[in-house]
Amino acid sequence: MVKNMIVIDNLTKDYGSGRGVFNMDLQIKQGEVFGLVGVNGAGKTTTFRMLMGFIKANNGNAQIDGFDVWKNASTIKNYVGYVPGEIAFPDTRSGQTFLKLQLDLLHQKAHENQKVNDLIQKLKIDTTADIKRMSKGMKQKVALVCAFMTDAKILLLDEPTTGLDPVMRDVFINLVKDAKSQQKTILMSSHMFNELEPTCDRIAFLKRGKIFDLLDQKKMDNLRLHQEFKIELEDEKSYQRLLKSNFKVSGYDNNKKIVKLTIHEKEDRNLIQELGMVNVKEVSIKRMGLDDYFAEELVTA
Repeated sequence: MVKNMIVIDNLTKDYGSGRGVFNMDLQIKQGEVFGLVGVNGAGKTTTFRMLMGFIKANNGNAQIDGFDVWKNASTIKNYVGYVPGEIAFPDTRSGQTFLKLQLDLLHQKAHENQKVNDLIQKLKIDTTADIKRMSKGMKQKVALVCAFMTDAKILLLDEPTTGLDPVMRDVFINLVKDAKSQQKTILMSSHMFNELEPTCDRIAFLKRGKIFDLLDQKKMDNLRLHQEFKIELEDEKSYQRLLKSNFKVSGYDNNKKIVKLTIHEKEDRNLIQELGMVNVKEVSIKRMGLDDYFAEELVTA
């Protein structure tokens, strides 16, 4: 039986005026990569800070690897690699000095730790630079090295790719996949759906402090079987026929006579037959993704 590494039970932190986290329940298994999605203010960072023991909940409880996140906060930090949503480094001059201090805390020596050197090379960090003068992206890279260089069984990554360019985001995705292959448990938040889709086993949508929707692997696999067809028609009669068809209409434009249909791949043949009965001006096709799935929730969050 696979062990639950992170257990959240009725967790609530109420800041007033509808801000905070409310009645959250989650169980994240060993080796699972779990994603949290939500707009700014949805409660993602508050969740991470509670799990790290930095802030106390009003109600409920949470455990990491069987330890209470508040009673055993210092113990838990030996099991967790953490990237905070807001990064602030001490004045240690160079990134190299800061990483050495971190290694000393872990009782590791820099010249003996090939993993650290590999991470520095992959993320292309100039460790000789003054850490206080580093760009947001460079600071983010240093924080990622600190999280991934440890043997921590659990990684808590709050918006881990903020400030990174697309190439470095791809490097990050590979780091997550590698950690997953080592059976590490990962909880991460992100606004970048292309980071979550290739890495996460489950994804929760957080809205006003509550879990609004939860996508498991089955739902994500089913989502990938859908496409959005954007169809522009030549005349009003064709437009109205397609608009009133049995296919799922995801959008339309009366002036331009455009109909958007969300189609499961098993409906492709039926759609082709229907298009043969109308006057089509132009058709474009887009594979459905998480951004499409959560589009309405993001707009109304």
